[in-house]
Amino acid sequence: ISNAGELSTGMYERTLQQILLVLRRIRCLTYCAVLITLTTLVVFLLRDFLDVPRQLVSIQRGHMVNLGGFDATVEALSVRERRGGSQCEPQRSIIFTKTHKTGSSTITNILLRYGELNGLSQLLYSYPSSTEYRKLVDNKLMKGRSKADIFSQHATYNDTFLSSHISGNPLRFTILRSPISQFVSAYSFFNKTKHYPSDSFEGSVKEFLAAHPGYLSNTWFCKNCQNLVNSNAIDMGFSLEGYVKSGDPEEFLTEFIETADRTWDLVLITEYFDLSLVLLRRRLCLDTRDILYLKSLERVRRETVEEPYTLARIGEMQRIDMALYEHFNATFWREVEREDGIFEELKEFQRLNTAAQGFCVQGSKEGHYGTYANVLAEEA
Repeated sequence: ISNAGELSTGMYERTLQQILLVLRRIRCLTYCAVLITLTTLVVFLLRDFLDVPRQLVSIQRGHMVNLGGFDATVEALSVRERRGGSQCEPQRSIIFTKTHKTGSSTITNILLRYGELNGLSQLLYSYPSSTEYRKLVDNKLMKGRSKADIFSQHATYNDTFLSSHISGNPLRFTILRSPISQFVSAYSFFNKTKHYPSDSFEGSVKEFLAAHPGYLSNTWFCKNCQNLVNSNAIDMGFSLEGYVKSGDPEEFLTEFIETADRTWDLVLITEYFDLSLVLLRRRLCLDTRDILYLKSLERVRRETVEEPYTLARIGEMQRIDMALYEHFNATFWREVEREDGIFEELKEFQRLNTAAQGFCVQGSKEGHYGTYANVLAEEA
């Protein structure tokens, strides 16, 4: 009997040990399952956090994903108020006169995005691109697109043509840049050094200037000057031939500036680009998110001209653009002075746009020529 009892106790103890072993394995598996679940959750959270396009601005209309107060701040800024606090409606009819090497491609991208998100049509040229045509003509427009809401492509301004092809009562605006820095930028961007080879960039510019001694005094023709010399005035419809042949060039230029003052509702200034965008946001009654941007077609190479005499000669050759810039730089600051709280809004916009740019190019050291990522890589 004693042996039977000991045997029974031994079996009981072994059974109990097996049960405890099974329970320990179950507990271990439970811990593993919990750990796997938590790890999966963390991975998904990190994936969502690092998913830049969805974290910043959704392509779905009117949708912004929360990002540490980003959305709330943008909403607070997007009050859609004009001067004096009166309510306004977003502008749905826009003509943007796109000028060369002024930051205009960045503004065009803003308008393309704004139109896409708000169901507005764009007046576009057919393939290969609008830059192939400086003159606005019907047979170059995309088929089935004879009337649209927004125009923001390169072309010589033609008010009659655009008024007949843009619906509603459009707001007209453009952007100008200091003509000397615009010239240097365009000379580099369009690789004019190939026509005037020299040991240095500035040497090439001197060769170019020496090759055009009678420009705008005896002739309006300027070889290799397209998109380079007085190009902003030409983009706005100025006639160099009319200027030279007028008999009174200064009066001809004055009349053009007066007409331009009546034609364009707003002229932005490249040197104050962010402030210009805030002013544009107010005029078009946009949301702050609508004007967030990455720079487009910015130069990677940073050639300069430093000799004062050479800079003065560039200014003389650019005298039409100089007159336009001086006039509209003054009107720009008069517009800014009328805006209450614009500099406070500017600071907040720059903070948000810096955050947006950081998310959009994070980790990027390579990119297409002229992209923002490419510029970052060059500066690094």
